[in-house]
Amino acid sequence: MRRGDHDGPRWAARAALVRATLVRACLAALLAAAIGGAAHDASAANVPSYRIFLSDGTALVSFGEFARANGSVVFTMPIGAPANPDVLRVVTLPDTAIDWERTDRYADAVRHRHYASTRGEGDYAALTGAVARALGDMAFAPDAAAKLAIAADIRRQLLEWPATHLGYRSGDVRELTAIVEEAISDIWAGSGGRTFDLSLVATVEPPSEPLLPEPTVKDTIDLASAAAGLTEARIERLSLQEQILAVLDRRRQGLPRDWYRTTRKAITSDLRREAELDERYEALLARSRRSAREAAARADVAALERLAAEVQRQDARLGYRRPEDMRALLAAIAAQSERARQARAAREQWQARKSLFGAYRRRVRSSLGKFDDVATDIAAVREMSGVKADRLEKTARRVSAIEVALLPLSPPEQLRPSHDLLVSSARLMKEAIRLWRIAAASGEMNTARNASAAAAGALLLLDTARGRIEDFFRPPAAP
Repeated sequence: MRRGDHDGPRWAARAALVRATLVRACLAALLAAAIGGAAHDASAANVPSYRIFLSDGTALVSFGEFARANGSVVFTMPIGAPANPDVLRVVTLPDTAIDWERTDRYADAVRHRHYASTRGEGDYAALTGAVARALGDMAFAPDAAAKLAIAADIRRQLLEWPATHLGYRSGDVRELTAIVEEAISDIWAGSGGRTFDLSLVATVEPPSEPLLPEPTVKDTIDLASAAAGLTEARIERLSLQEQILAVLDRRRQGLPRDWYRTTRKAITSDLRREAELDERYEALLARSRRSAREAAARADVAALERLAAEVQRQDARLGYRRPEDMRALLAAIAAQSERARQARAAREQWQARKSLFGAYRRRVRSSLGKFDDVATDIAAVREMSGVKADRLEKTARRVSAIEVALLPLSPPEQLRPSHDLLVSSARLMKEAIRLWRIAAASGEMNTARNASAAAAGALLLLDTARGRIEDFFRPPAAP
């Protein structure tokens, strides 16, 4: 008798066993899904809150999922009954204060519970239905290869299911997988094969982290107070404490009397202490800014350095309670100190210039004054408005005297180009006067225009040189 003749009854018996097992699983899953659907709203309401575990073991309550970003954790904290809180407050804490390993485990457990109470049984019923359909298809498949293809596909779905469904009913899924794998082995053996590769997949188990009971109103207030103590942003901390006080007063009748008084006293004392610190820091800031402005106006670097040291001593006495304000104040004092240093250096440089180049400064100022005496006549040439011959002759002599006075002067090296511009201005003025005389005598318009251009250039050079020389000797502005 052929091997296939023995395997026929054996496969039929195995298929009947598999079908019976799957039918029972489908019925159980469908019944559970029906019961779960009827109680869906109540189950969803009873889903436990997320928790964020601090390094000391304190379990803060998070209303929904939390987020991590830029070294912080951001979450919504309920104050009051978590299912119907009086206040939902967004809180930011440094992630270094968090026990992330336990927090992540607990989040997985909450997600698993939520999934189990909402969609879990329905999805599991769909899976068992798919297995049952695959079994039926295998029974009517024309040959062993077709049977194996169907079985391999449903096995893949079973192996992937726990990882994509939070490990829900992973034990039951493993039993179904074992039944399908045994059926595969029987089909393979019945077809004459000796081995069949069944790839292994890592087992996914449901989360094992125990869930905590939901906190009471008193618990949420205690936890919110603990979160306020860890909040780095002062405004956020004060706002949170004020909201805690509001919930305390609203829920006063349902809270333990002694605990209510103690908690309220502690929070109001903190808020009062913060208000007093506000006043003292505001006075310190105002006083320090005024002193810094006065010292900066005098370019008194030493006074600014003493002020910075005094500000830090006062901050230490107050307990370093306003780090942002103090950093800003010290940065402003440092900036004013730097400007004062620059102003003092500029003033010292100006004093040195006055001392070293005093003689040049006096003589060049005299020449600039004489340029002013002839500037009106040179401007008349530029405008081609006419100048009397005798007046023009006198102007020419004055310009020549200015040039003679400028030539022997020894300007500072920085002013050498500017001094040369003054000499060039005097020479252009002489040229403008010469050309204007020719134009006046001959009536040639082109020569008159050349005289006007020379006069314009001379005045431009004069203005440029004057500005540079005055800037060089100008006292520095106050910082």
